[in-house]
Amino acid sequence: MKINQTVKKVVLSLLGIALMLFGILVYHIASIKPVENANIQISRIDFDKPFDSISSIDIQKKLHEIKGVKSEIIVKRNVVVYFHDNNIADSKKIYDELMTKGNYKAERFLLPANLAQKQVCPVMKKDSYKYKFSQFIQGIFN
Repeated sequence: MKINQTVKKVVLSLLGIALMLFGILVYHIASIKPVENANIQISRIDFDKPFDSISSIDIQKKLHEIKGVKSEIIVKRNVVVYFHDNNIADSKKIYDELMTKGNYKAERFLLPANLAQKQVCPVMKKDSYKYKFSQFIQGIFN
């Protein structure tokens, strides 16, 4: 008898936790709103050879001098990733200005056309149950 009650308590506790987590998930999906007037963009430049610590600091300094580039600049091996305000400067303008500031062999990373035209995150497929579920929840609450 006592084992039966313990099993019931465990099962009810697990169901309660699962229901609570499901409620949190639904709340999270329902409360997410699309970002309007989004103007911060992330861009990437690929260089021909890796940076050492001095050239890494130098490239960050030169990028910070360009109008529109935000404070977050990531330099790893031979790749520079930076955030910029696309209302002030686009990635081509920043790339061109950086190339005039130094003698670099680099190229801008351009997103393939099929990914650039996607309306959702490239990781989430439109026919997946996750996408359909989130669309369903957003449809109920919007």
